[in-house]
Amino acid sequence: MRTSSLVLALFALSACGHTVQPGQAGLLYRAFKDPSFKNEIYNPGRYSLLAWNRLIVYDLTAQNHDEVVHSLTADNLHVPVTVTATFHVRKDDIYKLHTEVGPDYYAKLIGPAFITLVRSEMSRHQHDDLARESPMIEQTVRDMLAALAKTHYVNIDQIAIKHIDYDDTVTQAISRKIATRQQAEQKTYEVQIAERDADIMRAAAQGRADATRIQAQGDAAGILARDAAQAEAQDKIGKTLTPSYLQFKAFDNHEGNFFFVPVDKQNLPIIVNAGGNGAKK
Repeated sequence: MRTSSLVLALFALSACGHTVQPGQAGLLYRAFKDPSFKNEIYNPGRYSLLAWNRLIVYDLTAQNHDEVVHSLTADNLHVPVTVTATFHVRKDDIYKLHTEVGPDYYAKLIGPAFITLVRSEMSRHQHDDLARESPMIEQTVRDMLAALAKTHYVNIDQIAIKHIDYDDTVTQAISRKIATRQQAEQKTYEVQIAERDADIMRAAAQGRADATRIQAQGDAAGILARDAAQAEAQDKIGKTLTPSYLQFKAFDNHEGNFFFVPVDKQNLPIIVNAGGNGAKK
């Protein structure tokens, strides 16, 4: 009976195991060995372990940690900012990471340094420049944190500013400033439109005036041309209407009646007084 119990106990002990999932790596902890850990990495798979041994598993995939950092800007304004650090441990160094720092490496080293660097970098920038200079802040913090984390076997992949809680007073002042500027720009735009409309109306009026002037000049030129032509024609007619030509035209008309008035040497008409004694001039 005692032998059967011992066999069952040994079987149960030998049946204990642990699974390392994809994206993980493990270190074997040996309770009754010295040293307890060996520099031997367990890749994904199922491992049978004695009951008093276990696997310490590290996540090798990228991990994110958010931090809310309260800092002062260069112009002494309080700004809470939410920042995310993305990082991963180096597989080949998890033995050193575990034996020198431990599984809570972020809480011990990465997190505090992350907060300090963000606060320090934020203090170098003006409140109103934070949004525009966020990429610069992110890159600077990443470079400095990566240099620190590298000595602790962790790679920093990215630093991202997720949210900046701007000072309400300054934000309202900026909003009013923007609104005022937009109103001024709108007024300027309206003035430009009005000036353009006025220019169009002036151009149209000038066009009508020019058209009227050109038409008047044309009419006047036409009248002068007609008058000149008439004068020239009359002058030519006057030169051709000689007394002889008029007499010829008169005699040339066979249906007309003619009356002859005698004239003296001075071309004065001679009037004959039929009841008198003689002719009178």
